[in-house]
Amino acid sequence: MNSIDKKFSEIRDGFSVLEGQDKLVYLIDLGKKIDQIDSKDKVEENKVNACTSQTWIKIENDKFVTLKADSESAIVKGLLRILQIGFNNSEKKGIIDFIDEFDEPIKIFEWLNIGPTISSQRQNGFIGALLFIKKELNK
Repeated sequence: MNSIDKKFSEIRDGFSVLEGQDKLVYLIDLGKKIDQIDSKDKVEENKVNACTSQTWIKIENDKFVTLKADSESAIVKGLLRILQIGFNNSEKKGIIDFIDEFDEPIKIFEWLNIGPTISSQRQNGFIGALLFIKKELNK
C-alpha cells in the first residue's frame, strides 16, 4: 500500500467509527486545522467552481505537492483538509494515479465512508476539488 492509500485508509477508518452528526462535527474540527491559502491567492484561477460556497485551492508543485485551501463553508474546509492530509508531501503522479483508481470522483467520497449526512452541494465541492487538483497537476 502506497503512502496516499495509507493516509486515505486511515481517514476512512476514522469515519467508519462515527455516526451521523458526529461525522459533521469531525469534519468541522478538521476544517479548523486547514493549511490555509494566502488571501492574495484567492483569485479566479485558484477557485473551485463546483461548490456553492466560495472555495479556493492553491497547488505548490515542486518535487512534492502541497495544497493550500480555503472555503466559506466549515464543512467544505473539513473536506479540503482531508485532501491535504491525503495528498500533501506526495508526488504528482501518485496523486493522479490515486484519483484515477476510482471510476468517478464520487466513488472516492463514498469509499471514505463520510456518509449521507453531507449534502449533495458539499459532495459536489469535494468532487470539484478532486477534479481541480487533477486538472492542475496534469498541466
